[in-house]
Amino acid sequence: MVNEKKQKLIDELKELREQKGITYQQIADETEANGEPVSLSTIKKVFSEKYAHDHDYTHVLKPIADVLTPPSDNDTLEIKTLQTRLELKEQKIFELEERLAKKEENYKEREAFYKEQINFFRKQANSRDEHINNRDNHIKNLDEHINQQNQAIARKDALIKSLYEQLMNKPIDI
Repeated sequence: MVNEKKQKLIDELKELREQKGITYQQIADETEANGEPVSLSTIKKVFSEKYAHDHDYTHVLKPIADVLTPPSDNDTLEIKTLQTRLELKEQKIFELEERLAKKEENYKEREAFYKEQINFFRKQANSRDEHINNRDNHIKNLDEHINQQNQAIARKDALIKSLYEQLMNKPIDI
């Protein structure tokens, strides 16, 4: 969706282009001559009725506007001052966009780092869970072994008791 102010500017640029009778190629050549080249295909998209694209102001619309509305030597001091203020604001916007891009890049790097850390700690937690499960299984096996030993001891005690009772009930031959 195109910003309303940008769309208004695009409409005004279309009207100016038609009034001045400038071709797309002439606009492309002039933007390049001004040191702010805009490709012919992009210029055609800006002026096309088919496309409703949110074109970048600094790199697309401003260079086209500079070609269609060149500064006049007859401009009043007030207009020149407003133009200078506008250029300063455009520079500030550009700087802010650069800062934002750096912050976004920094954010993405930190996000990637934190995701790596989370994965590392998850693997560590899974490894500890596996270790705990192995210990639980070992304890279970030892518990079963102890129960088997206790049953064996109980059988031996019963055998000893039975043998003792049989020995005590037998007459002694001397």
